[in-house]
Amino acid sequence: MTSQGSTTEETTPPSGDVPDPGPTTPSAYGLGRRLRIMGAVLAGGLAVVLALLLWLGVLVPAKQEAAGYSEADSAYAAVAIEHNAQAVQLTALAPGRSTDDDVLALAVEVGEASAGRVGELAAWLEAREIPVPASGREALALAEGGLETELPDNGSGPRAGSSAHSHEGGNHGMLTDDQVDAIAGLDGSEFDIALLAALVEHHYGGLQPADEEITGGEDAEAKALAQSEADAIRVEVEDVRDVLAAIGGPGSNDGSGS
Repeated sequence: MTSQGSTTEETTPPSGDVPDPGPTTPSAYGLGRRLRIMGAVLAGGLAVVLALLLWLGVLVPAKQEAAGYSEADSAYAAVAIEHNAQAVQLTALAPGRSTDDDVLALAVEVGEASAGRVGELAAWLEAREIPVPASGREALALAEGGLETELPDNGSGPRAGSSAHSHEGGNHGMLTDDQVDAIAGLDGSEFDIALLAALVEHHYGGLQPADEEITGGEDAEAKALAQSEADAIRVEVEDVRDVLAAIGGPGSNDGSGS
């Protein structure tokens, strides 16, 4: 009996004393929960990255193969749209700046033909669920408004979207903003000569992506569009050069497309 009472006194804390519980359970639980959440977030982000890489590396090429086109085909369509969009933009400058009937008629002809090519290329992209460059849609709207009448602008001419002249010049004959602004700042015979000379160089530049698609493309329709464009460019360039020579401008250009 005595030994049992002694044990009870040693193990039972005095009344009013509270034993130290050690680290609290809620804090440990909260840290673990935060770690689990962070892990889930990181895992989710990794899953998104892997899904994107899978889409770009596997699914997109597979989609292209199934539809019968390649990256070169879609790249050509986008570049050609932007190139033709700038041709629309340039020809839309003529009304209100030129007084030459031949120049005005040629500007309408070239502008409408370029807008037609934009429409065909845009349809090709849309049929394959590929985004159409904004410059293409704006060029079509510009042409729809009529290329025979002067369009209101701020003095620098109508624009067919920023991407229609973002190739820093020299690339496929694309003009820079400054070059377009310089042409738009002219009128009369100075404008006529500057516009037609720019169109010659611009059109020659468009032959490169078209010829590359003809020889290296896979999609039969895209290749046909490129061939049609190349043929049209060569004819249009000769027409532009003839009018340019008739108004006293440089009448020849020894570009590769001549």
